[in-house]
Amino acid sequence: MSDLQWRKELGAVIGLGAAVTIFFWPAATLQGAFFVQDIMVQNYPFRHFFAQALQQGELPLWNAAINCGFPLFAEGQAGALYPPNIVLALMLPTWAALNLNIVLHLWLGAVGIYALVRSLGAVPVAGLCAGLCYALSGYMVIRVMSPNYIDVCAWIPILLLLVDRALARRQWIFLLLFALVVCLQLLAGHPQATVYGLAAVFCYGVFRVWAQGAGWRLLVAMVAALVLGIMLAGVQLLPTVELVQLSNRGTGLAWDHFVAMSLPPERIITLLLPNFFGNSAHGTYWSREVGFFIQLCAYIGVLPLVFAWVAVRERRDGHTPFFAALAIVGVLLALGKYTAIFSLLYEVPGLNFFRIPTRFLLWFALGGAVLCGMGVDQVLRVERRRRANAWLLCLLLGAVAGALLYVNGVNLLGLPAGTDIELTRYRDQLRIDIIRLLLVLALSVFFLGFRARRAVVWLAPLAIFAELYSFGADFNATIEPDAYIRTPATAQAILDDHGEKKMPPRIIGLVSEKTSPFDWHGGWVYDLRSYRRYTETLRIYSGGLYGLANALPGWSPLHLYRHGEFALGYPAFAPLAAIDYIVSYGEVGGRGMRLLFGGDIAVYRFTETMPHTYMVGRFHYEADPGMRQAYMMRGFAMRDEVVLEEMPVGRVGSGGDAKITRYDNEQVEIALGKHDGGLLILADTYYPGWRVYVDEVEGLIMRANHVFRAVVVPAGARAVVFIYEPASFRYGLMLSMGTALLWLALATGSRRLSFPLVRSLPIEAGTSLMVWVLQGALIAVLHACATQGEAWSAWIERARLGLGS
Repeated sequence: MSDLQWRKELGAVIGLGAAVTIFFWPAATLQGAFFVQDIMVQNYPFRHFFAQALQQGELPLWNAAINCGFPLFAEGQAGALYPPNIVLALMLPTWAALNLNIVLHLWLGAVGIYALVRSLGAVPVAGLCAGLCYALSGYMVIRVMSPNYIDVCAWIPILLLLVDRALARRQWIFLLLFALVVCLQLLAGHPQATVYGLAAVFCYGVFRVWAQGAGWRLLVAMVAALVLGIMLAGVQLLPTVELVQLSNRGTGLAWDHFVAMSLPPERIITLLLPNFFGNSAHGTYWSREVGFFIQLCAYIGVLPLVFAWVAVRERRDGHTPFFAALAIVGVLLALGKYTAIFSLLYEVPGLNFFRIPTRFLLWFALGGAVLCGMGVDQVLRVERRRRANAWLLCLLLGAVAGALLYVNGVNLLGLPAGTDIELTRYRDQLRIDIIRLLLVLALSVFFLGFRARRAVVWLAPLAIFAELYSFGADFNATIEPDAYIRTPATAQAILDDHGEKKMPPRIIGLVSEKTSPFDWHGGWVYDLRSYRRYTETLRIYSGGLYGLANALPGWSPLHLYRHGEFALGYPAFAPLAAIDYIVSYGEVGGRGMRLLFGGDIAVYRFTETMPHTYMVGRFHYEADPGMRQAYMMRGFAMRDEVVLEEMPVGRVGSGGDAKITRYDNEQVEIALGKHDGGLLILADTYYPGWRVYVDEVEGLIMRANHVFRAVVVPAGARAVVFIYEPASFRYGLMLSMGTALLWLALATGSRRLSFPLVRSLPIEAGTSLMVWVLQGALIAVLHACATQGEAWSAWIERARLGLGS
């Protein structure tokens, strides 16, 4: 490659970075912090916990401030071992690290698609358009609130590129790099995105190997590379697998949860008018009952769709049909319960752990972006008039949009005085959608209907950026970083009252959208007050940011199922969990509570709570879970008795005194006072990996009161120490280290090795694949209409304003 070519490629990469930076300017320049939904509720608290520890040279596997103790490392979504997270956590405050993590990975995704499209033979401008289409598509931008999802998606184009390069250059090193990228995806912390992305990549690999006659050995090599990547991530995967078995996902999802947030057929209109059903950011979304706006958004821009159409219609190569097929299958799978296909996936081992079928729209976004680039390349390479076809396509798209607007019934010209502000905003957004659609269609006619190659070179990237910017730039608003950093008055009141005790005060946050006027799911473009006050509520995970400990399970799908069962017993079970404070919206009153902090968000102290650790001499044994919970729900002498599900070994005395002298995430030390033996209870989560030592002699931890820990203490014992040393992490670390050595040996020894020569990708292979996919899609839709006619025929009613889906 010449210096001039290198400069062009580098210029494109820099241009993509500039586009992403401009798109997210306040966040990219650290003028504000991302906060929307999952970021403030879950991602910031999780990452802040590990960032603080890493800055002190530690890697805690257990977080005592979540749900009475929780294996947060095993949960995985924080990506504690993901290299970019570690580097950013050591350099920047958590909010700034989150900002740059998101921006840099969107840039990485854009560059990956650019490199892939260039590798497939397209010109630089085509790669630039494809990169913009993928990284700034509504599909990606709306999901910024899940940084781990974005991290995984950013690597998928690079995996596709590595498959292409392995076949083109016939070198093993590309498959070793493939394994490394798979490992990075798994460490990033979104298994579903990883599985769906790898499925698309594997399909591409199988297609290329079959079409090019590369032989089964190369396919086996690709599978081996995949396994190698999984083994490299063993240090994260083994603890996660252990947690999954004990979590709410342990037995897979029920069918209703598995297909929740399927894409209703009428949602296809949002490919043209993305705000047709409203927009969460503007508080106008009117279909919450069918699913969240972020999960149902498939918008990649209308101009990219036009270029994709050009690619499918005119290109005669093997690559274009594959990515067209990938996009079609992605939409088909996203329909979820509306076709019979998803019922087949429900029977595939492992896939029934994942919910939200619309996450298969990842395939549509990926395939659509590549097709966009290939379409731009086709327009630039083949100068011809496409005026008739362009007019026909634009009229068709315009007619579809117009028909759906008619069904919708909104008055676009004017609304009566006194109309609800949300409806007014919705009308205004729809007007913008219509204007944008008309402008893009007109531009499409210009690009395709005239010989305007020079105009395409300059205008196409700008037009794609402008179209996507006009929809998504304001979705991920920013907030002042102080909203995270300052200690809220509610937390400070608790800290002042609690004093200098060894363990953090344990709290229950009862403030929610149902019990308060706050709205954390919509309208943040116009009103940030709910988010500015979020940390005051101390709900779910936020208490840990300020030295407090939350007791209730949160949003993570991997919370222990037993904690969900235990939570059904609140508030009666609150003393068992050693809960000290309750945070509510307004007054709650009740026996055993004293008002500590007044205001609309109030803090009460439990005056009749139980100590964090104590000794008893009585126990009730019940092995049956149902009977055990029923016994506890009826009420029992909590302070004098413990409920066990296994008989204690050894003599149980009458109890005595116990006091915590050290309370860290992974170690708890307890000094025993006067006693004659008994059962020591620690109101922390029972979980594999915890070990107990009584006067330095290892003992047996029993599950107490359904979710907590107990150990038999003999008479005369003076100290008890609980230590978290999970075997899953130890074995996972050994697996990762051993595999890393194997990877290095293979990388060193494979430098001179190459694959056998394979033929070029034949045109007819892609054509036959496309025919099969189109036939299959048509059959699936016809079958769905025949067997689920009522659900499909009701689309008109579901598209009518205010009725939802």
